[in-house]
Amino acid sequence: MDLKTPLLLPFSVTIVSATMLSDLNSLNRSSRRLYTLLCCMLSACSLPLEHTYLDSDSINSIESAQLQHDAGEGDPSLQKSELFESLPLSDIAAAQAEVKRHVLPHWQKISERSRYVRGRMVATLEEIGAPLELQTIPVIESGYNPYALSYAGAMGLWQLMPRTAKGLGISSGGGLNGRRNVEIGTRAAAGYLLSMRERFGNWPLAFAAYHLGPTAVAKRIKRSPWSPEDGINKMPVPSITRAYVRHVIGFAALLHMKTIAFPEPFPTTAIRLMPPVDLKELAKASGLDRETLFLFNPGLNHAQYLRDEVELFIPVEYEAAVLAKLEEVGPKYVRATIRSGDSLWTIARKHHTSISHLRRLNPGISNTLSIGKSLKVPANQLARANPSPNPMLSQGRRMLYKVRSGDSLWTIAKRFGTTPRDIARSNQISTRKLIRPGDRLWIIARIRPS
Repeated sequence: MDLKTPLLLPFSVTIVSATMLSDLNSLNRSSRRLYTLLCCMLSACSLPLEHTYLDSDSINSIESAQLQHDAGEGDPSLQKSELFESLPLSDIAAAQAEVKRHVLPHWQKISERSRYVRGRMVATLEEIGAPLELQTIPVIESGYNPYALSYAGAMGLWQLMPRTAKGLGISSGGGLNGRRNVEIGTRAAAGYLLSMRERFGNWPLAFAAYHLGPTAVAKRIKRSPWSPEDGINKMPVPSITRAYVRHVIGFAALLHMKTIAFPEPFPTTAIRLMPPVDLKELAKASGLDRETLFLFNPGLNHAQYLRDEVELFIPVEYEAAVLAKLEEVGPKYVRATIRSGDSLWTIARKHHTSISHLRRLNPGISNTLSIGKSLKVPANQLARANPSPNPMLSQGRRMLYKVRSGDSLWTIAKRFGTTPRDIARSNQISTRKLIRPGDRLWIIARIRPS
């Protein structure tokens, strides 16, 4: 067969007779698009289109060239970044494309959330010497929602599991949650990632270990050694973990290329408050939106601090207004837990009020009280009172329950003030599923067990 003289194109192409014309339907969409583009170029050079053909090697060459161009080949900041190690540029380009499809449609909401916490996160990353690119991980993990709580129990911007958090030294107490706290969570998660980078020798495997767990990654790497030059698709981990790594890499690359950018975070200042203080009253008195106050302070468990000091982050423009109102924002109302033997009369007497006042504060309350639930009462007896919760938190206390002998979904639900349907939904099981002693179930407890 007669070969035509190859054209001088940016990539190598062989043109042969029409008897070897490939069926375009067998090509993927990207290849068809490149094929069409090439045909237009050939047409411009006055070559007959019916005699054009791309073999598979040529198509791969074209796709590789296009992906490398999309990935920013020649951009020093991209190629020299430690985060991308020696990953093929085509892998980085594919990761960018995947992020554009799956993450960027939600970018406006995610980026707006980031403004409340990202400034303090970046400061913490700088403080411990971690790469600033790690600020992309909360995009993938939680969508920059510090109140995010997964079915498995992962929590916060970095979606730390309880056991992992405990191993990293995160503690919660004094009305604070360490996993939701911006500085504590960032310091722990970034420190963990740095240790994974040191252990496995590169960032892609560090990200895989963050998602899958270091032990599981180590076992797979021992069976099938991997290095960044092999490409993400050959990483010996489950497909969902490879997708996670691609999303982190792709998002970081888009930031490097300035395809996207985080908005400037809101500047904040920290103030130390002495108890008792009602944060909702403080927000109202200083003109700050109540929900906004708790977006800046996701680590707080309470809206009232009756016996503990609390550090509060507020927008700098509200500092003067907040400081001016500190003396006026003691709690007016608190929560009182109903105990065995309590009645409206005994509760009213204990808190120096009347039954009618209790009814006004708690519309719809009946004469029959449920032990473990709480009532809104005047703040006359702070020593006996319970603080009201952070309004951004889900109602109820999430806990992991170990099934005991004789338990059923119905008895467990009754014990914790919930329903079998809610327990089944939280654990993605059927209400008819047989549970056995030793099983563990996530429960949103509405009352303390008796």
